[in-house]
Amino acid sequence: MTVESKPLKRKDSAIVSRDALDRQRGAFERLTAAGLLFVSFAGSIAALSGGWAGLIADPRPGAIAAGVAAQLALTAAEWWYGKGRGPWRYRLALCVDTALTGIGYGPLIIPWLTTYLAAHGVGSASTLLAWAIVGIASAALAWYPEWVLID
Repeated sequence: MTVESKPLKRKDSAIVSRDALDRQRGAFERLTAAGLLFVSFAGSIAALSGGWAGLIADPRPGAIAAGVAAQLALTAAEWWYGKGRGPWRYRLALCVDTALTGIGYGPLIIPWLTTYLAAHGVGSASTLLAWAIVGIASAALAWYPEWVLID
């Protein structure tokens, strides 16, 4: 007995085809990566400005420029030395990028996340776990744009 496959019939009720979604996915991923890169820049600026409260209350051009310059240098190093071309330089840039982003966003997220974790039974380790979550999210935020935007 021979097995034959037939092409699937398109649904009459479909609004968009899978082919159209596949064509648009790359643009969506690039736009998302660029947005996340902007979020990482903002975290570095906040970290070097003394936090979000300091940045909003008294935006200092020098601190903002230092945050942009640091993030530009880190992003360039990550992109130049990624894919095994300079493993220790890449890891160092990724770690510093992660730290700046974590320092920038940590004070915003840690109090809420610690309260949430403590209310859900984590107990005394809730602050440590909250910082671990922020660190992992910051590392992903540093890594994802490079993974999507660099071929």
